[in-house]
Amino acid sequence: MLWTEDPHLYKALDMIKHTPRANLANRPKAYSYVRFSTPEQAKGDSFRRQTEAAEKYAALHGFEMDTKFTFHDLGKSAYRGGNVADGMLGEFLSYVKSGDVPQGSYLLVENLDRVSREAPRKALRTLEDIVDAGVNVVTLSDGRTYTQETLNQDTMMLFASIMYFARANEESATKARRLRDAWGNKRKNAAIKPLSALCPGWMRLRDDRTGFDLIPERADVVRRVFDMTLAGKGQHTIAETFNKEGVPVFGRGSHWHRTYIKKMLSDASTIGAFTPHRVETVGAKRQRIPTETVEGYFPAVVDREVFERVNALSSGRAVRESNSGGPANILAGLAKCPGCGSTMTRVNKGGKKGGRPYLVCTTAKAKGGCDYRHKVRIDGIEAAIIGNAGWLNASLPATDEALQSEWERATAADMAVGDEIELLVGAITKLGEQSSRALLDKLRQNEAAREGIQRTIADLERRIADTLTNRVQVTAAQFVDAAEAEQRDIALINATLRQLFTNVEVDWLSGRLRFHWKHAPGETTGITYAWAKEDA
Repeated sequence: MLWTEDPHLYKALDMIKHTPRANLANRPKAYSYVRFSTPEQAKGDSFRRQTEAAEKYAALHGFEMDTKFTFHDLGKSAYRGGNVADGMLGEFLSYVKSGDVPQGSYLLVENLDRVSREAPRKALRTLEDIVDAGVNVVTLSDGRTYTQETLNQDTMMLFASIMYFARANEESATKARRLRDAWGNKRKNAAIKPLSALCPGWMRLRDDRTGFDLIPERADVVRRVFDMTLAGKGQHTIAETFNKEGVPVFGRGSHWHRTYIKKMLSDASTIGAFTPHRVETVGAKRQRIPTETVEGYFPAVVDREVFERVNALSSGRAVRESNSGGPANILAGLAKCPGCGSTMTRVNKGGKKGGRPYLVCTTAKAKGGCDYRHKVRIDGIEAAIIGNAGWLNASLPATDEALQSEWERATAADMAVGDEIELLVGAITKLGEQSSRALLDKLRQNEAAREGIQRTIADLERRIADTLTNRVQVTAAQFVDAAEAEQRDIALINATLRQLFTNVEVDWLSGRLRFHWKHAPGETTGITYAWAKEDA
């Protein structure tokens, strides 16, 4: 019987319910870590089972389940340590090190194999990293608690954990070996039987699954792309032409784009070739390694001579473009068009080397339906962001919506009272000795009211700071330091911005930048940038 079926559970819940609040406030924090390896498991019962088991254990032992953070690696394997290298278990360790997860807390997992399925030595190291950071690990299936003390003093528990990790690693290794052998056999037979139904957008798998057939109207579009390229048309021009003519897009896109044209021109499947890949893991990173190319795997849509001529042209263009230089884009990966929501990309006015850089909507640039007239100068945006770095840092929103709303109301009240004080001071100055006592009394009342409002704002800002993670605040401080440095590193500023914000709307109509905070969804901060005549 699992501990989750303990008949005393409800008695424990009742005890917690009647525990004085002062004692509840001192309860140890508990964090649930849920992991499973494949996306298909999300359709089953794994997530519910692991989550409910953690909640019941916390209730039974008087722990406070933390709801501020969630640590789920859904569809991520622990066989190569990916859940630590770039997953949420690694995030959990970073929160422990930053102090956002207090020492003495408990990490609740279903089994040790949820933590790691690496080789026993590496898996044990991951477990030790967690407990050495001051966090206890509980395995819910058997109710065992792993701490620094138990791993140091209980030799049997240490040996048991090593044996458990060894068994979990062997299970994963066996599965990986079988999958590798199966795909190896498929690759050997690729010349006579398709590996899968995956194919380029201009062809389809036959009903009997023995091969692929071209889709005539789409094949004509592919041939036209190659012909236009040989005729001297650029990729952007080809995409723009197709959008004007209403040529249907292959796949789920809404319009033709230069990058898709570029990919098509370099795709060897246009001449029928296919290169299978095998997946190898180096460290915790999965890498696709090309194997031997299979000629004639797909039906060819263009001649090899045409393909080689086009790619000889394209490689020359790529060399020229890569040496064009130009300043970095401070909003790279962040800038969004407020009209259609598409990414905004950097262009040089007139396309000349050393030209003035602008941001434009990618959909508009491809004539996909958005207004292309609006080009926004990057230098004005850069100056606004650097000049308002301190303001952005001061505007860090709370994760508590009610607290954030209270701060916004208090700030608005402070601005309103400030405006009224300015008007009163102006009136008193203008009247001089003829100024009435009523105006002076009103001024004193407003000044006293503003002092009270500002005390409230200061208190709210302290409470907001308490709701923010140390890591968010450290990142915001790094952004300010990078922006205020004598030798500014635009790439570094961009990197910190991408950690703080999900996107930045560049609203050319109002001359405003709207920053969407990553840690507080729905919260934005706006600043004004220099809006030049050329932007229209």
